[in-house]
Amino acid sequence: MKALIIHDSSGFMIESIEENLEKAGFETALVPPKLEKAGPELFDTDIIFLYLGEYIDDSRELLEKLRDITAEEEKPLCVIGYEGDMLRVEEVIPPNYIAYRFIRPFDVKALVQKAERLASVPPSPKGQKRRVLLVDDDTTYLKTVLRFLGEMYEVTAVRSGEHALKYLRSNTPELILLDYDMPVMSGAQTLEKMRQDKRTADIPVVFLTGVSDRASVINVMHMRPEGYVLKNSGRDELLLQVKGFFIASKWKKVR
Repeated sequence: MKALIIHDSSGFMIESIEENLEKAGFETALVPPKLEKAGPELFDTDIIFLYLGEYIDDSRELLEKLRDITAEEEKPLCVIGYEGDMLRVEEVIPPNYIAYRFIRPFDVKALVQKAERLASVPPSPKGQKRRVLLVDDDTTYLKTVLRFLGEMYEVTAVRSGEHALKYLRSNTPELILLDYDMPVMSGAQTLEKMRQDKRTADIPVVFLTGVSDRASVINVMHMRPEGYVLKNSGRDELLLQVKGFFIASKWKKVR
């Protein structure tokens, strides 16, 4: 197993992380937080450690590359640092893209144990698209989201909560994007019926909502949706949210 440590400092803590990883059987590589230095190494490693420092504000390109590679190559990314530095990183790398956060001070042995578990998670089968159910009564929006997501995911679209429940009788998507504000049966009512059925109770749901619905969505958080996406957020934000969900679901079992 290979571990890449990105850092801009030296000293006891870096040496301790490297030494303990190597004792656990990892082959380690240390690189500075420069895209031209770290970039080539990102593809040839099993796990990435980002050791935060003063370089954060000057390393946006590197952070963007880390964000993209965690999504495209499913590399576990562990971030090490103080809480304030973590928040600055998460302005570029969404929190659900990060496999684990080690807040300083931390236990190096615990870090190594977590690294062993993360690096041992098998990769997803190549060429296999994740299954997404899209539920929205707006035909124009359905077509738009299908265009956004269709190349990366196997997307089925239906126009009502009733049609969604009917589809779920014989299909189990890995994620449901559910319009909150629909006539006849709202998104909240649809989710409530799903939670009452053992076959569908644990299927993850993300609400699609207008800005004015945000407060309403928060009121149904007791039904355990994964969250919500604003319908006017655009292609990039929607892709970030969906990718982030699947990344987080992969690492959740070893967190």
